[in-house]
Amino acid sequence: MPSFTLETLTPEIQALVMRNIDTVRTLKSLLHASPRLFQVFCTRREYLLTQVAFNQFHPDIIEDVWTLTKALQIPRSAPLADIHDFINDLSLVDNDYEQHSMPPSTIIPLCKVGTTIAWFIEDYKRSSLKLLADLGKYMDLQQDTETLESDLSIVEKGRLQRAFCRFETCCRLYTVVEGEDATYQHFCQARRYLRTLLADDVEEIACIRDYLVRRLWGVFEAVEDRAVQEDPGSTIRKLGNVCQPHDWFSRMGKLGHRDYMEYILSQGLGFLREVLESDGLRRAELVISHSTRRTNCISKALSDEADKSSYEISVDYDAGSYDGEGDYIGDGLDNLSQGLVWANDHKVPSDWGRWPLKGLRDWGYMFWGGRRLQASGALDQE
Repeated sequence: MPSFTLETLTPEIQALVMRNIDTVRTLKSLLHASPRLFQVFCTRREYLLTQVAFNQFHPDIIEDVWTLTKALQIPRSAPLADIHDFINDLSLVDNDYEQHSMPPSTIIPLCKVGTTIAWFIEDYKRSSLKLLADLGKYMDLQQDTETLESDLSIVEKGRLQRAFCRFETCCRLYTVVEGEDATYQHFCQARRYLRTLLADDVEEIACIRDYLVRRLWGVFEAVEDRAVQEDPGSTIRKLGNVCQPHDWFSRMGKLGHRDYMEYILSQGLGFLREVLESDGLRRAELVISHSTRRTNCISKALSDEADKSSYEISVDYDAGSYDGEGDYIGDGLDNLSQGLVWANDHKVPSDWGRWPLKGLRDWGYMFWGGRRLQASGALDQE
C-alpha cells in the first residue's frame, strides 16, 4: 500500500493546506523544507499570500484588517486630500477578502504588520499581566497564578489584534504637514476615524497607547542612564544637541519628552518594535533622531472622543456564569469585556482616552476574559 506524505499529494490539495496556514513564519518554514511545495506556492503566490495574511487575524476583525490594509497604502508624505478620501470611504470597505488575490506590494506590508502585532501581543501579555500580579501582591488579593499566566484565549487574542490594528490605522493617518495647522490637521483626521468606532473601542486603543508609552518611558530612561554614565563629549550626548530649542537631556528638554513620545508613537508599530528591540547607541539614535518633532495628536483625538461619548453599559455582570470550558458566558469578541462591566458596576473612574494615568488600563482590563480576571482576584474587590 503506497504511503502518503504532504509532498505526494496533488498540487490542488497542497495549495489548500498552505491556504489554511495562519502565520507567515510557518509558511516560510514549510517552503524552505519542501522544494515541491515551493513550486506549488510560486504558481499561486498572490492568492496564498493573501489568505495567509488574513489568516493571521481573528475572523471577527476582518473589516478592521481590511481598513488597515488600505491605510498601509497611504504614504507618509500623502496630501491631506488622500487621507480625507480614505476616511470617507471607510463605509465602503469590501470584506469579502476570500475572492481577492492582492499584489505583493499590498499584501506583504500586511504580512509584516501581522507578524509585528503578534510580537506586541506577547510583549503586552508579559508586561500587563506582571502588573496585574504585582497588584495582587500589593492589595493582598487571592490569585490563581496558573490561570492568570495561562495562554491567551482566542477572544483575548482577537481583542488585542483588533486594538493594535486600529492603533496602527490611527498612526497611518499621521502625515507631516508644515505650518501652524499641522497638529490641528492630523488631530482632525484621527478624530474622524475614531468617530467611526464605539466608545469602548476607543478605550481599547487608549489601553494600547498607555502600554506603549509605559514601554517608551523605560527606553527613554535607559538612554538617559547611559548618557549620564558616559563622558559629556560622548556620541549620545552630542545627539541630544540636535533637539531644538532645548537639549534632549536638559531640564527643559525633558519636559518635552511626552510630546516626543507621541511623535514616535505616530511612526507605527514597525518602528516601535525596532526601538524596543534595539539597545545601546542604536537605541539612542532611533529615539533622539525622532525627537525633533512634537505632537499630541493621538492622545488629543482619543480624549476628545471620550469627552463626547455618552456610553451606557447595560450588561448585567454575573460572577457565576461559566460555560463548559470555564470561560464566562458573554466573553465574545463583540461583547463588552468583563473588566469593563465590573468597572462600570463599581463606578471606577476610567478617564477614557486621556493621557496615561495609573489605573485600570495599566493591567489591560479591556482585553482579559472573565476566567483570567476572576483568577486575578480583581473582580472580588468592592
